[in-house]
Amino acid sequence: MMMMAFGNDGKRRGQETMNLDLKKRKVEFALPDESGDDKEFTTEMYKRFLKSALGDLEKNDSSQLDMVSHKVSQPANSGSRISLENLEILLDVLAKNINKIDTSKGTPLIQSIINFEKWWELPSYTLSKYISFIRILCSSIPKWWQDVSMSLISGFHLSPEKTESHHSMLKYFLQMIPSSMGYIDVYLVRFFPNNNDTTKILVNYISNTLTLTTYCKELQFQAWSLIMEKTISLDVALQNELDELDDDIDDFEESDEEEEEEEEAGDDGADEGEEDEIDGEGIKDLQNDDNDDSDEDEDAMEGEEEYNVEVSQSIKDLSTKLDNILTLVSSRLEQDVTPQSLMTGEGVTIFNTLTTLFKSHVLPTYYTKSIQYIMFHISQQQVELMDAFLVTLIDISFSPTESSEKKIKSLQYLGSYIARAKKLSRTQIIFVASYLTSWLNRYVLEREEEVDQSGGMERFKHFYAAFQALCYIFCFRYQMFRDPDGSWECELDKLFPRMVITKFNPLKYCNENVMLMFARIAQHEDVAFCFSIIENNNNERLRGIIGRGDSNQRSSSQPVASSAWSLATRQQFIDLQSYFPYDPLFLKHYKRMMKDYYIEWSEAGGEYESDEYED
Repeated sequence: MMMMAFGNDGKRRGQETMNLDLKKRKVEFALPDESGDDKEFTTEMYKRFLKSALGDLEKNDSSQLDMVSHKVSQPANSGSRISLENLEILLDVLAKNINKIDTSKGTPLIQSIINFEKWWELPSYTLSKYISFIRILCSSIPKWWQDVSMSLISGFHLSPEKTESHHSMLKYFLQMIPSSMGYIDVYLVRFFPNNNDTTKILVNYISNTLTLTTYCKELQFQAWSLIMEKTISLDVALQNELDELDDDIDDFEESDEEEEEEEEAGDDGADEGEEDEIDGEGIKDLQNDDNDDSDEDEDAMEGEEEYNVEVSQSIKDLSTKLDNILTLVSSRLEQDVTPQSLMTGEGVTIFNTLTTLFKSHVLPTYYTKSIQYIMFHISQQQVELMDAFLVTLIDISFSPTESSEKKIKSLQYLGSYIARAKKLSRTQIIFVASYLTSWLNRYVLEREEEVDQSGGMERFKHFYAAFQALCYIFCFRYQMFRDPDGSWECELDKLFPRMVITKFNPLKYCNENVMLMFARIAQHEDVAFCFSIIENNNNERLRGIIGRGDSNQRSSSQPVASSAWSLATRQQFIDLQSYFPYDPLFLKHYKRMMKDYYIEWSEAGGEYESDEYED
């Protein structure tokens, strides 16, 4: 009895053990997580299953392979996703049978592997197998590289710490399949985040795009062009928001009665008000250089309507994005454009690329506030680069083939750059000033007689732009224009008195804020006396002479042809003349980064910081 019981018990235990093993093997087949002999046995079983599935695929039966594809395509947090062990086996088996899955029925499995969620977070051993399989796949069946590259570029929204494998594969295949650069360029554009995406995503994408240019020089221009276009888009969007905020605040502060009073005061009075209101531009408002404009925006919002708060949040978001992007870009450029890289030619290539994009993208765009600082910063890394940028601006400013607007914009950049760039040498400053003085002298000799001919004064806006640039430079750099003997370089003590009394009357048609500050400094430095002319110009404005006055009332310096200058044309000219590209930044981090390269008005103006010059 005991023997029977023992025997039955042993038999029963043996059956239970066998059943348990079968269950265990079944579980392990799906999610192997055990170790030892059972795992090795399961590995062999899974290999056989995959080979059987591949055999069925050759018979046009993809049912078993579709089951595998389904598990591979599951989200990373899904419990039904293929296990790491089985994924490794799958990759090994497929790598050795790559041609067998090169069918329409094998496509879903390949796509599920290419789009395996968070593949870059796989353990190093599994990741190496994954990358190895992708290499074998694309080398054996090149058509799949297009899908793989799209997946890699779409991952550029990840932080650089997570994209090392992305770049490793891109670098490998760009060398293997150079013809693929065409559609990679398209993918860079397709997956670039829009302005509404987070700062983190935008910065990550640009950072990864810049990394791409380090091993794929052929895409360098396209990549930089894309980055510049998108950054300009942000810059313009921010400026539009700021303009809208200004308009809202103006509407809030001004009553209808006040507007009527302004209209009754005369068109020219309105002109003067608008010219002063081009805030942040010119020298007058540069007395507040050290203030953070973002703080000013917040202060301006206090007590305003609620809808303005939404605008200010938008301004804050756009400012943060632009600030982080420009800080990243300039930091990378600082690393890439070094004396060593300039010697090898790589730094020169980058600089030339940015110069080309400056001419084609930045210069023609009106009233950007920040994007232009990329060239401001990179050019100051070396003396030769500053020379190159200055020559570029001079060439555009006086090119016979460029449009009038582009020449004026270039002169504005030239004047603003010379005034603000801290690394410039005295030699470079004097050279530009000498070029401007020579051109101005020649222009007056050749064209002053045209003032008395028919036509508006806008015909001479190129002259006004050049004169204003020189005056703006003088306001910031007047201390550099005396030689060791105390004489004025470029004979400025002769040039300025001659210019201000010409029939062109530049003190009237250039930016009022700049002319007022120039007049004060020029008088104090005993180089020119302008206030009597300015006062006479102001009296003429008050009498409403411009556009409708009696020619007998005009002073000798007031051209007869000025009557042909309409209010609309003059306002357009005022707007154009009132743009100073390197006015103070209001991007917190980027402004701090530019500190060693930038001259604040408080550093240059010194004793001229007060408002006394308006007396």
